[in-house]
Amino acid sequence: MTDKMVNGILFIIAGLGPFVVYIGLGETGIVSMAYTEKIAAYVLLTWPLAFMMTRNIKRNNFIDAGFLIIVVAWGAGIVTDAINGAELGGVSDSIGEAIAPTAWSLLFLGVLISGIGYTRTDLFPKWLSGLLSVLSLIAFAYLAIMSTEHLSSNEGFIAPLWMAVSLVMVILGIFTMRRNETE
Repeated sequence: MTDKMVNGILFIIAGLGPFVVYIGLGETGIVSMAYTEKIAAYVLLTWPLAFMMTRNIKRNNFIDAGFLIIVVAWGAGIVTDAINGAELGGVSDSIGEAIAPTAWSLLFLGVLISGIGYTRTDLFPKWLSGLLSVLSLIAFAYLAIMSTEHLSSNEGFIAPLWMAVSLVMVILGIFTMRRNETE
């Protein structure tokens, strides 16, 4: 399997994986929330891996900076999800809820910066890189600005926004797999 095929598959898993895990396993009750969060952490590892592989194709400081932020955010995000998934209650729930908006907003900040880097290359069509940047900017701003209480009372906006970014990730994966070998 070629590197571009693996990279494309990672983008597609990054886009679809969280929904399959959270909806397919967590919401249906097939596994406990703790196991759902563990599995989601492994699936979410595809985000930094997919972005890392593109930075090796075209060197660009924005792509590199975005990748670094994604790695840091992913680490904080899985800690948050592990705390929330453990269902310990009490103070643990408060800690998880306090960390989550910062961790996941940082993830979208990293994707935004990488998206800006992608617009400065020919890795993806400009419209796709721009769409990734705009959606990530909205997700970053929404998660970074809102208070924990406001976020928990308005969760209906987060899921569609995450889905929109995920759809773009799937499209990035398709474009990656179809990229010419000479590029």
